[in-house]
Amino acid sequence: MKVTLLGHASVYIEMEGAKCLMDPVFHDPFEDTAVVSCPRRTIDVDAIPPVDLVVISHNHLDHFDIPSLAHIAKRSRNCDVVCPQDTAIIYTLTKLGFTKIHPEKPLTHLKLAQYELVTTRSFVSNVTEFGVVFKDPSGTFWNQVDSVVMPESVPGVLAQAGGTIDLLFAMYASQNFNFFESRGTSFPYDMHALNLTNAMAIKPRMVVPGAAGFRFAGAGMEWCNAFLFPMSRERFVSDVHRIAPDLHTCLANPGDTFEIEGGKVVHHAASSPIAKTLEDDTHLLRFDPTAPTPPLADPNPLGTSSAVLSRSVADCFDAFSGWLRAARASGSDPVVSAYDECPCTYAIGVVFPDGTERWLEIRFQSEGLEIERRDSASGRADVGHRIVASALAAWTKREKTYFYLRAFSRKWSTLYGLASEAGRAKIEVKNPTDLLAHFLEKKAKGADVAFKQWIDIQLQPYVRK
Repeated sequence: MKVTLLGHASVYIEMEGAKCLMDPVFHDPFEDTAVVSCPRRTIDVDAIPPVDLVVISHNHLDHFDIPSLAHIAKRSRNCDVVCPQDTAIIYTLTKLGFTKIHPEKPLTHLKLAQYELVTTRSFVSNVTEFGVVFKDPSGTFWNQVDSVVMPESVPGVLAQAGGTIDLLFAMYASQNFNFFESRGTSFPYDMHALNLTNAMAIKPRMVVPGAAGFRFAGAGMEWCNAFLFPMSRERFVSDVHRIAPDLHTCLANPGDTFEIEGGKVVHHAASSPIAKTLEDDTHLLRFDPTAPTPPLADPNPLGTSSAVLSRSVADCFDAFSGWLRAARASGSDPVVSAYDECPCTYAIGVVFPDGTERWLEIRFQSEGLEIERRDSASGRADVGHRIVASALAAWTKREKTYFYLRAFSRKWSTLYGLASEAGRAKIEVKNPTDLLAHFLEKKAKGADVAFKQWIDIQLQPYVRK
């Protein structure tokens, strides 16, 4: 078996009887144009041979890349595709013309003519995903990807894999995406401990920190890198050595290959004809929670006119206000009810390209809602969401996902409950669901098909009507 890292989470696996691509992403930028591979790489897509198998771990856009899947479909649409039981992935693959789609559950053991696959469970509830163990007569490779593994689940996987994992691409990074919600910059101690524990439990012949090889690079997004990547691959490898010195480790760059044969794993740096590392620019991911957060400004990348942006924001405010009044009157939405119980003030602030702002403030009062539009913040809001106009417009039209937009928004909350007990004040921290996000993602017109609408926009260059 030969395993080639193409960059970030994209892996090319050559087994006896099958050539496979897992989570193929061939072009930079990716993830809705927000990120690029890091280390910086190039891929010769013409050097990728027709494949027998494609595996997709989950529908996050750094693993589920429509342009790359469209490229594969041109040459290998009759290949087998193994994916989770995820309607968005299945819909996209069908639209692209793949004919042999196999939606599988975690803990599925697929035994084929010359190789085997084991889909491994992820212990998270908000993502339909799996990792995969690849096995052929030469050995085993476990690509954990982003799946969260519990140590007690490892023996079952090892039993299905034949008892030993030769090569493990381990989850290690614990990206701090909660920063966008809380501005918290603490180190992910618990997740790092779990990742190290899993490496010790699996006991592979070689551990490689896998996936997480990207950085934010879109206009106005670079500042995020200082806050989102607290764990470097070098630190993970160092800690593996400290806690389990008998485990062999290796860093992998795009274009590196690993040969597995007879219980040995051999690393060949920069040996792939498909992928090549152009620069090791991982220093750009250096974690620095003291770095400055830039003022919120609208780069308006598409040059949308001020009139169009103004109308889009006004329409969003109208729809949001109408939904909020109806939800409060009916008492049917638990998110709205949580605000109603406080009471408190929630605000949406929108920053336009010329620096002007428009605000919508909602005061939850016992006698009813008070909704006011303003040209500046009143400073009375307990909870709020500031976002740039072009990002809000793109979000409402399903032209961009919130992953892309998070660099252009800021959320805050100073909300808490207060009580007195035995002469001492007690404060209960409250972290209510953001109302704007809740509305756009779940309650706005068409919210139930929003991701499908985004997918359809991305499919337009590749699918004939």
